Amino acid sequence: MYPKDKKINKNHFDICSSIHNLAKLNVEYFENNQQSSFQLFNSPIPLLGQTSKYATNQYLTELLRDTSQNTYILHTDNFQFSYLGVGLWEKESYIGAIIVGPFLSNLPDETFISYVMDKNNLSLGKKHQLDHYYKSLKVLSSPEYSSLGSLIVTLAANPFINANSLSSVNTNVIINDNRTTELDNEQVYSKIELRYSLERKLMNAVEKGLEEESFNILKSYPIGIYEGSSRNSLRSRKNIAFGLNTVLKLSAERGGVSPIYIHNVFDKFSILIEKLATVNAIDALQKTMISEYCDLVRKLSSDGHSPTIRKAIDYINLNFSTELALNTIADKIQISPFYLSRQFKKETNLSIVEYINRKRIEESKFLIKQNNHSITDIALMVGFQNHNYFCKVFKKMTTLTPKEYLNHK
Repeated sequence: MYPKDKKINKNHFDICSSIHNLAKLNVEYFENNQQSSFQLFNSPIPLLGQTSKYATNQYLTELLRDTSQNTYILHTDNFQFSYLGVGLWEKESYIGAIIVGPFLSNLPDETFISYVMDKNNLSLGKKHQLDHYYKSLKVLSSPEYSSLGSLIVTLAANPFINANSLSSVNTNVIINDNRTTELDNEQVYSKIELRYSLERKLMNAVEKGLEEESFNILKSYPIGIYEGSSRNSLRSRKNIAFGLNTVLKLSAERGGVSPIYIHNVFDKFSILIEKLATVNAIDALQKTMISEYCDLVRKLSSDGHSPTIRKAIDYINLNFSTELALNTIADKIQISPFYLSRQFKKETNLSIVEYINRKRIEESKFLIKQNNHSITDIALMVGFQNHNYFCKVFKKMTTLTPKEYLNHK
């Protein structure tokens, strides 16, 4: 809706509003003095990225002033947030700019996030916040953002036309019922029953973390139920993969994994499925999905634990990189330290300290494999304040020193 502020150019607002509605991205308009005139938000930028966003706005508005007309600029900042900038001109005079974004030009996998954290010297405690925000952003390929940039340039160079709208409904369509009779109904029903039966078996296997059994069930997964004449239709295979992702998400939750961890994995695979271009790639991804969800259950399941211990485990898993102590955790979940210590040991067979150390060592293994940080830095990133103590705990749990583990991988 056009704001009742006469200082805002309606033509520019209509352009920005259309881009915002079509692309589902943040759009901001800057006047000639580099001041933001209005913003249309799709997803607010988290606090840790706001300084970079401000710098990007300053950089693009200055650069666009000296850029020729009919040009868009693609800018990617240190967080790998990408923005499109387009200058607005009137009689060859620069009058303002439109900045669209952020969006991503690469899928935010673990390597991507590790690179960003290293480049910006972020603590591991920021990983969850950053990962969550990345999963909410659109991923645009080169042809997609090129088309979007050209569209914005075209709109900016011409008066915006609010077109009249007409609608039509054809009431004379004759539905040919013969087409539906071509399908063998009994065969379709049989496939549907088989699919639901296998889904139940798959859920039972995944919720127990049984990876190999889940792979074997996947081999029998029926395709072709909703595919018409094209058995290997890419779109229908993607739909099956989306359904499998939902089944696996529910399985992991039934297996005792907190939705806090499942959410990001589910979103990641939803993005990956849509980006795939071949049936073989979808088949390979489905195996990866099963492997990762089973891994979640094996590593993060709190099934069989009381609500209190589940809260404690979730708090540790989300804050392991910070300084943790029994009293701190007990205070956060509002329970006495004595009861927490006794109940945690009873339900997990581990003391609070043992569980924290185990979590930190598991995370450190991932960072060591990336080989982007020194052993001392990794120790600090996962919550150890002492290099020697980290090495001692690491060897106790893995039988290898961190350096031996790096060379052994």
